[in-house]
Amino acid sequence: MKVKVISRSTDEFTRERSQDLQRVFRNYDPNLRTQEKAVEYVRALNAAKLDKIFARPFIGAMDGHRDSISCMAKNPNYLKGIFSGSMDGDVRLWDIASRRTVCQFPGHQGPVRGLTASTDGGILVSCGTDCTVRLWNVPIASIVDSDDSSENSAKPLAVYVWKNAFWAVDHQCDGDLFATGGAQVDIWNHNRSQPMNSFEWGTDTSISVRFNPGEPNILASSSSDRSITIYDLRMSSPARKVIMRVTFHS
Repeated sequence: MKVKVISRSTDEFTRERSQDLQRVFRNYDPNLRTQEKAVEYVRALNAAKLDKIFARPFIGAMDGHRDSISCMAKNPNYLKGIFSGSMDGDVRLWDIASRRTVCQFPGHQGPVRGLTASTDGGILVSCGTDCTVRLWNVPIASIVDSDDSSENSAKPLAVYVWKNAFWAVDHQCDGDLFATGGAQVDIWNHNRSQPMNSFEWGTDTSISVRFNPGEPNILASSSSDRSITIYDLRMSSPARKVIMRVTFHS
């Protein structure tokens, strides 16, 4: 009885360095695997599609912030304008078409964690870890387009100091109210220096808040304990809390 032994060189399947990719050996003989050709065709097609998706050309960069950007918001009334806040407290209004800073909103003494604009685009609300909420007057689009200066500084319309740091803010649709998230969820009015109402459920920090566009009196917040809480401004207490549980399977 004769036994045949298949052998190959270790150089063909051994990696020289730990960073090298492991070589995969495939047998493309159609007699052994009838569907291998179709599978490889699908793989090549998917790879070409992914390369096409991620190969979009780089349009441009908007430079100006000295520290990392922590939050962004868009202006509902001015399509070319977006707001950005950084970790050093700098807030800027950008013109996407010209890729330049058209206005700065200085004043925060710490990282800016939340930015939101009113529905008409005239008021910008910013909040941060310095325990302050600041209201700003947004420049009119016509003034921004006609201004030749690259940077202008604005002064806040109001500064509201509170006892807790803020991590998120959102403005009510077609209203004068806005909500902030932190140690609790606070409801503010443009003309009041203190919250109109405060919602608290547990001791976890709210990291995001969002108003319902269809129902202005309904908002939701997410907390650090993986929970989502729904609030109704017409009620004195939170309406419902849902905890997202993560299960790991071995």
